[in-house]
Amino acid sequence: RRCRTTTQSVSTFLLYGRNMIHYIDNFLPQDQFDALAKRVKSGFRGDMSGLVENSDEPLRVTHHHESGSITEACNFLGQECRPAIDKMIDVMENDLGIQNLKNWSVWYQYIINTMTIPTHRDGGLRKSNQANTYTAIVYTSDWQDGWGGEFIVGEPTYTEEDYKMMREQKAFPRAKGMKNLTHVIEPKPNRMLIWSREEWHAVQKVTNPDSDYVRSFFGSGWSSIDVQTAKGEFYDLQ
Repeated sequence: RRCRTTTQSVSTFLLYGRNMIHYIDNFLPQDQFDALAKRVKSGFRGDMSGLVENSDEPLRVTHHHESGSITEACNFLGQECRPAIDKMIDVMENDLGIQNLKNWSVWYQYIINTMTIPTHRDGGLRKSNQANTYTAIVYTSDWQDGWGGEFIVGEPTYTEEDYKMMREQKAFPRAKGMKNLTHVIEPKPNRMLIWSREEWHAVQKVTNPDSDYVRSFFGSGWSSIDVQTAKGEFYDLQ
């Protein structure tokens, strides 16, 4: 793996498969990052009607295309996205060794003060299972200690009734929380974060004292090798 003086990364490999968390600080040159951040902010247009305090439903501006066309994605969200996409591809292919990489979706995402993202796993895309499907994002909003919104990774928790239903294969209920955290990643501006989609993760409550604060990022979803006969069709909350 090539050395990067601005890289901070953490990867975990477990017996049941490859679980991966990888992040890079100062990901884009400052001028490219400033242009992307401005574009993400303008995509929000100040419309907060879709964001509800104390909720867990983010606002998204999304483009997805079965062909995986990066040109179509940038035409929709803006050419300011292109440097980030190109560099994400370079990191995933050359640094992380991901094969047959193909984009599925790109988006801008926003949450406001008091909001969270619940414990979940993202879905597989195309014919890639979760272990071979990836989400890559670049945080674009300001952040300081105490503002919350950290990306956390760990084990999902359920109620006793949930466990009973799962043992009896009656249902697979939504996780109620998370324990045994392995990562707490701060959403620093110009930090690029990649994870494989079998990772259980969540976002902690945003606690900025400014009631007008919006936490934002540029996101992307990627399939890789085909391991399923059925086509994946989900991209989930990040």
